[in-house]
Amino acid sequence: MNKRKERMSILNLFIIASIVVSLLSPMQYVQALEVENPVFINEIESNDTVTDIDWIEIMNTGNSDIDISGWFVSDDKGIERVAENKEWRIEDGTVLKAGEILVIEHSDSLDNLSLGKDDTVNLYDSSEKLLDTHTYSGHAVGTYSRVPDGKGDFIDQDPTKGKVNIVEKEELPKHRLVINEINSQPDDWVELMNLGTEEMDLSGYEIRDNSDDHRWKFAEGTILQAGGLFVVHANTLGQVYDDQKGAYAVGEFEAAIGIGGGDSIRLYDKEGKLLDEYSWTAHASYEGDAALASFGRYPDGTGSFVLTKETKGLTNDWYKPQIVINEVESNDDESDWVEIYNAGTTTVDLTGWYLFDDDPVGHAAEISPVADRTVLNPGEFYVFDGNKHFTFGLGKADKVTIFNKAGVSIAEYSWAAHANGVYARIPDGTGELIEFATSTKGKANIVTNPVRLNEVQSSDSNGGPDWIELANPTGEALDISGIVMKDNDDEHQYVIPEGTTISANGFFVVTDEIFGFGLGKNDSVRLFENDRLIASTTWTDHTNPTWGLYPDVTGNEYRNTKVETPGAPNKFADIPEMITWPGNGEVEIFDTEPTFLEDSSGLDFFKGQLYAVDNGTGKFWILDVLKDGKLSFAKGFENGKRVRFQKDADDATAAGPDAEGITVDGDGFVYIASERDNNVKGVNYNTILKVDPHKQGDDLVALQQWDLTASLPQVSANMGIEAVEWVSNANVKGKLYDQNTNTVFDATNYPNAISNGVFFVALEDNGHVYAYVLNEDGSFVQIADIDSKIGGAMALDYDKFENVLWVVADNGYANRAAKISFNGEKQPEITHILPASGVDIRFNNEGFAIAEAIFTKDGQRPVYRFKDGDKFGALSIGSIFSDYKDNVDDDSVNTGNEGTPDNDQNQNEQGNRDDVANNVNADEVNNGSQKEVEGNNPQGSNQLPNTSTQIFNIIVMGLFMVIAGVGLYMLSSRKEVL
Repeated sequence: MNKRKERMSILNLFIIASIVVSLLSPMQYVQALEVENPVFINEIESNDTVTDIDWIEIMNTGNSDIDISGWFVSDDKGIERVAENKEWRIEDGTVLKAGEILVIEHSDSLDNLSLGKDDTVNLYDSSEKLLDTHTYSGHAVGTYSRVPDGKGDFIDQDPTKGKVNIVEKEELPKHRLVINEINSQPDDWVELMNLGTEEMDLSGYEIRDNSDDHRWKFAEGTILQAGGLFVVHANTLGQVYDDQKGAYAVGEFEAAIGIGGGDSIRLYDKEGKLLDEYSWTAHASYEGDAALASFGRYPDGTGSFVLTKETKGLTNDWYKPQIVINEVESNDDESDWVEIYNAGTTTVDLTGWYLFDDDPVGHAAEISPVADRTVLNPGEFYVFDGNKHFTFGLGKADKVTIFNKAGVSIAEYSWAAHANGVYARIPDGTGELIEFATSTKGKANIVTNPVRLNEVQSSDSNGGPDWIELANPTGEALDISGIVMKDNDDEHQYVIPEGTTISANGFFVVTDEIFGFGLGKNDSVRLFENDRLIASTTWTDHTNPTWGLYPDVTGNEYRNTKVETPGAPNKFADIPEMITWPGNGEVEIFDTEPTFLEDSSGLDFFKGQLYAVDNGTGKFWILDVLKDGKLSFAKGFENGKRVRFQKDADDATAAGPDAEGITVDGDGFVYIASERDNNVKGVNYNTILKVDPHKQGDDLVALQQWDLTASLPQVSANMGIEAVEWVSNANVKGKLYDQNTNTVFDATNYPNAISNGVFFVALEDNGHVYAYVLNEDGSFVQIADIDSKIGGAMALDYDKFENVLWVVADNGYANRAAKISFNGEKQPEITHILPASGVDIRFNNEGFAIAEAIFTKDGQRPVYRFKDGDKFGALSIGSIFSDYKDNVDDDSVNTGNEGTPDNDQNQNEQGNRDDVANNVNADEVNNGSQKEVEGNNPQGSNQLPNTSTQIFNIIVMGLFMVIAGVGLYMLSSRKEVL
């Protein structure tokens, strides 16, 4: 008994001592007595042919930051260089972060060592201990680089100063043919490149434009050497496809393909496999001159297509995109970000672009390139956002560099300290980056006078004066006092007098007799506000007849005009005449109280009902319309109904489609046009979704959907399709020109089409309207591409009374419209129309619909507009002239059955649709219940405890000592018994 008490006393003391020790002793990680050096020489440049400066890289391959103050590099003379003050010494306070690369180099000012042809590079720490060394014989062709970085052997390869060394080079294929350059004006040609290692026989390889009927094959025996270029000219002989005979015959390239301003070039192998393609929406041009530009890959063969100089048969030379870093936030509470700005005149494809700070090696795995089909239009902003495009933070003293898809540096900016606010260019795109107190992420840094430099005359053919025309793009009088006009000589300037205004949507013309200097050949006009450049244009030779903003007032580029129009809208050879609004100018607001949501978008009018859709939520409403103009929500649509992608059928929380447009077919089905998935807002996704609006419930999954993205020009995520409009076959038969058959539209050519009609979509980016036949199986056929020539399009509406298609722009193009009359010709009749006087052209009106003719009253019928960005005041009602004679006495047109599928629809088909909707709703209920159960779990309840905390370590140590003590006690007890 006494021995047992003695053992228990000893055990208690052992446990108590163990716990005390664990509490008093901080947890220590096991370390070696002497840690091996993790810093290595990574790359050596001993013969830089460009800068003539020798340099080396060192890399920290460890997991901890290391203070390398006083470390130095020497050559084959080792420590002797210290006595000579010739070593490359690292400054005090220098910390090499884990995974980071540091470049150390020769300095002319310090007159330190240079590396020889046969030499040694030695790395020492501050105590002159040798840490790493490498000896080489002969200058490298590139540099001596460790592959893989930090640990591998040194090899001779292309320099990667300050960046990761190339791990391994891709093994090149024997044959690889790509499109390298395309020219569509003034002459047509296509340049191909063989990226393979062996010569290629191009016999039977084929080129097509955007039509599968336009085909041209290479002649037999056509050979292209490895790395070589082959130019297909307009008169190059080959095999031309005859779509009437379905066979090929000898012919020139131009007999098969005429390369257009909005077109594609596609390359196929002899088995018909697509090898490469590129599409564009306008002829390549530089400063308005198509003869100066092509679309080409930069670098040759491997880079993305960009605007290049014409280099037919030669290495491509690009026009570097005029992309600048416009604003930098490096110390934000939420995230760091970098804004870029397109200061040029051409659209830039940002696909695959990415950003690095001053540590590209350490952060190589922390970037997300820009999504495919993202483009940046002239004058627009794009933000590289922390936690989206990169996950590292921007430091107090740091540098950001923007790279394109091919890894070519486009723009960079460095700073020594966090800004007191942000670093921003003032003015946007052209000014210096300075500290600016207010963040303007994705927007203009300073709002400038909106006056437009609209037209210039430098050589009047009638001997008149030179003149400059300014335009007011707003609906109110604009004060332009103090704006300074200059040509290309800063000594030539004219200050606009105080009190000078331009009337609403008006023009202001000043002649050289007033501004005091002449305008010459190859000259410019520039406008300055408070010493900031706010507008400019440059022309070659003399203006002919004048040099004007295209399109008038709202455009982003300048062209030669058709005739001079001082004090009036510009006229161009291919732009229709502009007429005033054909109706009463008055406009009334329907929703004086919050009625819809904030992202109002598309409208459509069908059988006495107005359909409206919101792009932020994918929700749509139906409103009953009375003959007296009163509107009320249809039964079941007081709160709207939401539309979802098919892929989101089981996910009620999905953000859903960016529903920009809405239309109704003859059977009453609703079709939604979406330009992107709101779950992935940075990617263009042009889709049409079909729903039955009279299904039960307020959450509708698409019955069918069609992805049109690949068939449309590549545009930025927010510049895709903005509208969709169904037009019955009866209204376009014999009138709409079909680009596939080169004759008028005939529905019998498309037996699998749905809805007995054609679907038109409008692209915001270029203002074009594209006509499609949608097929039952989800496929589609594009049958027409029509340029409305208003620059950008936001809404469509087909007026069955006048048999015209309306294409309407928003405030980006002053709410102007184009009225298209199909005439059976390839080029339909187009008229441009100014908005009604009561329309505020500053408003972002994205929806447009005209009431049916039966709603005519006093010679006018209602016109509806839907404004984006406001929770009330979104729906406005104007009017348009109408000579329709109303013979209906009943005030209400809507019978309650109109807008639903026709009564002769197959009842089984309707029942099937109901079953689908019921199944979807049931699934949603089940999924919602499951999500609710999952949501009741405490956050993080399925995670292991954090074993790195000191408290946890103490507890574990204490438990371990208790267990050990008990084990000792049991062992001693057993021995005593034995």
